[in-house]
Amino acid sequence: MNEMKSETANENWSQSASEVAKHSSLSFSLSGWPAAATLISIPASVVLVYAIKAFALA
Repeated sequence: MNEMKSETANENWSQSASEVAKHSSLSFSLSGWPAAATLISIPASVVLVYAIKAFALA
């Protein structure tokens, strides 16, 4: 009996989550120089971390 309630609760939750997802929107925009700085700094930081690790082990 308890398993039946749990399954029903899970179904209700998943239906609610899908309804929320249908009626939600997310907008994400990068434009201008802040976007350029971000797109350049991420790979640069990865290269720096790799270089630091490489020289620390040498």
